[in-house]
Amino acid sequence: MIISGLEFKPGKTDRDEDNIPFRDVFFTGLIRDKEGRKMSKSLGNSPDPLDLIAKYGADGLRFGLMRISPSGQDIRFDEKQIEEGRNFATKLWNVARLRQMHGASDPDPQVKPVEVSIYAIEVLARLNETIDATEAAYRDYQFNTVVQRLYDFVWSDYCDWFVEAAKTDIFGDDQLRKKAALATMDYVTSAMLRLLHPLMPHITEELWTLMGFAKNKKVFLDFVPLPKRIDLGDEERVKTAQSRVRGIYALVEAGRNLRAEASVPSNRKARFVLRAEAAWIQDESPTISRLLNAESLEINPKIEPPSGLSLTAVSLGELSLVMGEGDRAAERQRLDKEIAKLEADLNLTEAKLANDSFVERAPKGVVEEHQQRREDFKRRLEQLRQARASLD
Repeated sequence: MIISGLEFKPGKTDRDEDNIPFRDVFFTGLIRDKEGRKMSKSLGNSPDPLDLIAKYGADGLRFGLMRISPSGQDIRFDEKQIEEGRNFATKLWNVARLRQMHGASDPDPQVKPVEVSIYAIEVLARLNETIDATEAAYRDYQFNTVVQRLYDFVWSDYCDWFVEAAKTDIFGDDQLRKKAALATMDYVTSAMLRLLHPLMPHITEELWTLMGFAKNKKVFLDFVPLPKRIDLGDEERVKTAQSRVRGIYALVEAGRNLRAEASVPSNRKARFVLRAEAAWIQDESPTISRLLNAESLEINPKIEPPSGLSLTAVSLGELSLVMGEGDRAAERQRLDKEIAKLEADLNLTEAKLANDSFVERAPKGVVEEHQQRREDFKRRLEQLRQARASLD
């Protein structure tokens, strides 16, 4: 096309610059099979795209391929990635259905940051980061980065965390909090459908219409402007909200790990005890309980956890899983292994700090980091030994 432009000069003038149609050229990689061979009919290693579309959907195929297409590299085709694209489309559909169960969406969703929960502030801040990251990736033609960032935001930040946390307000009795949670869902859904549209045009167009975001049904989603960053107001308030929510999510992950280590199924209600100093945690206990699938959650800065429990330290305090008799033997084994590992790490750190050559030659920051690690190991060991003793 460039050569033709220079030859036939269809531009406004005879200058070369006016007859070159584009200056950036993007070369895609080859799609190879799992063994790295080029796909060909003679080898019979080339899947039929129509069969893949029938099995996983056109959007699942597009999204799955884009996600495994790093710039400048060939692609090793794996049908499992296409299946993950289909699963992502299903996830998107299901979260939209969940929103529809609670009434019609606002065609022009607006969010007032001063009225929403800390979980909404956190997910909106994540949305801002995702918008910035995708715009930067598009500028550099990093299309797989665009896909991965959107995948992580929609699946993890939005569906797995925010939506689950927001259910406390959605199913609660406080109508103002419910309204704020649903408004946040509308705002984020509207934004993510627009961001995903170039990658998944079919399902995003359908959801855009079904959820009532299309003000004019004759105007396709292609012509709707991409979302812009939302102004969340006071930066200090945003940082506080993010810090608290990250602490809560880390607490929940620790609780889920305790369940797994103690072989307590995630779908079984369990009792938890949290020794924490921060007063604000008490206000968030209903959401923390929901995320932990807790039968009960006792929060007290001075509480002495009962015997027969599994304990872990997190940034917000000490979380304990109260177990029955059948779980105690497995927990004793787990604690013994963790104590042995920590003792080995502590001995290694103390040996380094006892080495005068290391202390004198290493940068001050490295020495201080090892000193802090030593204190952290000691504190953690004390907690674990107490927990182990309580199981005897």
